[in-house]
Amino acid sequence: MAFDFRLLSLTALTILMWGCWGFFGKLALERRMSPLTVFLAEIIVSALCAVPVLLALRRAQGGAQALSSWNVFGVLSGTGLALGLVCYYFALERAEASVIVPVTSVYPVISVLLSYLLLGERLRPAQWLGVALVVLGVALLLSGPGAATHAEGGPTASAAERE
Repeated sequence: MAFDFRLLSLTALTILMWGCWGFFGKLALERRMSPLTVFLAEIIVSALCAVPVLLALRRAQGGAQALSSWNVFGVLSGTGLALGLVCYYFALERAEASVIVPVTSVYPVISVLLSYLLLGERLRPAQWLGVALVVLGVALLLSGPGAATHAEGGPTASAAERE
């Protein structure tokens, strides 16, 4: 792949924003915001961000044409995101962000495997090695003492519970 500064910048911003998302989500939970309330706050803010985009698309593409390309896979993608977020916040409520955030970031492996199996995408050996290293990294994260849940009163108890 040729060097593309715009692509690199967008990818870096994605990583930064998603890193902040995981961190601020954990802070919200530490300060007694329920997982479902954090999820609802994200949905509301996302909807507020989506309205200007829809209005811009409507103006640029002329009305209903902006929404004519919707299909079931886009809806399934949104469903997976929403259900995953709810599960993520319940997990994050019960354990350290330093374990849950990186463990849940293994989700691209699922996308890679599904793309390989269902779309016929082929990976080079170095890419398969990368996937294996991601899985190994998660295994290492889960093998340490930090993988215990705070329900046991162990090292993953939140700051509020330790006080």
